[in-house]
Amino acid sequence: MTSPTAKPTVLAITKDSFILRQVRLAMPLLNLKRQGLIADYFITNPSLFDLPDDYTFDVVWLQRVDDPVLLDHLAQKIDSHYLYDLDDLLVGRASFRGPDLVNPEAVGEGVRRCRVLTVPTSGLATLLQKYVGASLEQKSRVCPNAGEFPGQTRTPAQPVGLVLTASEAVALTASYDAVLDEVARFSRRHDLPLYYFGKPDGRLTAKFPRIISLGLVPYWHYHALLAALPPLLGVSPLETVADQASLDFINGKSDVKMVEFGGWGHPAVYSDAAPYRETDLRAGIVVNNTAAAWRAGLEAVYGDLWQRLDKDQEQVRELRNMNRVAAECWQGAITAARLPRRLTGREIKFAARGIRFLINAGRHLVYSQDYLFMKKLQSKVPAPLLRIAQRFY
Repeated sequence: MTSPTAKPTVLAITKDSFILRQVRLAMPLLNLKRQGLIADYFITNPSLFDLPDDYTFDVVWLQRVDDPVLLDHLAQKIDSHYLYDLDDLLVGRASFRGPDLVNPEAVGEGVRRCRVLTVPTSGLATLLQKYVGASLEQKSRVCPNAGEFPGQTRTPAQPVGLVLTASEAVALTASYDAVLDEVARFSRRHDLPLYYFGKPDGRLTAKFPRIISLGLVPYWHYHALLAALPPLLGVSPLETVADQASLDFINGKSDVKMVEFGGWGHPAVYSDAAPYRETDLRAGIVVNNTAAAWRAGLEAVYGDLWQRLDKDQEQVRELRNMNRVAAECWQGAITAARLPRRLTGREIKFAARGIRFLINAGRHLVYSQDYLFMKKLQSKVPAPLLRIAQRFY
């Protein structure tokens, strides 16, 4: 039996090796351990290949896992008694997203089977319930995105550039040109460069002659750059006119850009979409996706609204400090997901014999590859092969 007074020990499983692994797994786990709220944690991938045989744990935490082999395996080993974290509506499909290796059917199974479902917003929980066709109220817990903020807030100053972050693609379809052409005009009018975090994007390069491409950088490095760069005017558009599937995907997103821009001291303009309209944060301003509204919003922030930046930054840091979110949200979710008894790595791993050993070694090798290499390889794979790979990757 697991002692209710003993601190939890966590086995975390994710196939992500980049940003999401950090923001909704490694960062909260590190903080929980630093605060003494958990005893220890170990992060592995769905092959479980590198999990030490003698590692003992009483919580299994899955992040975005869409591996049907692992889900079936865990159903046999622990009766799906795990915490499942999801930050996007991956059971849906948005038109602005390119080909991906996500297996939406397996994501749906993970959501249905889990003991505890953690999401960044209640809106995502509602949409997941609609898409997976199962009641999720009793097991859903909101764990909002948070940050490990530096000690001092930034002294308000007029922005000297723009900043746009898009880990996958700019989440715009019908409004793409109306919004970004206006941002580009604003950039030229005030001679402000655009700092861009994301994959190379020819459409953006064509619109912004003074673009400074910083690429896809590791999450902690991204935060360090946000802290080190001079005050910038954040640009965070989300589509509001699209097919219902795309709008559902947008509405399932979180206010993480407000956490990042506001928490690291950059005033910003955000689209009037659910993630920014329904948040408890007050950082920057929210505008409709029209050229006129974005022009007015950008000019207002650049003109004088940047002067309230210190108050916005303090509010973001108060509500989304990881110390607070870890203790008030993640700890409760972990406690609710504890196993009846402690297990060892040996007890939960796949059998290490014959062909199974070779298969898992291969899966471990795939999951361990560099994120950018995997995305580049993925972009070269024909669509039919990509759909087949979804069932095994």
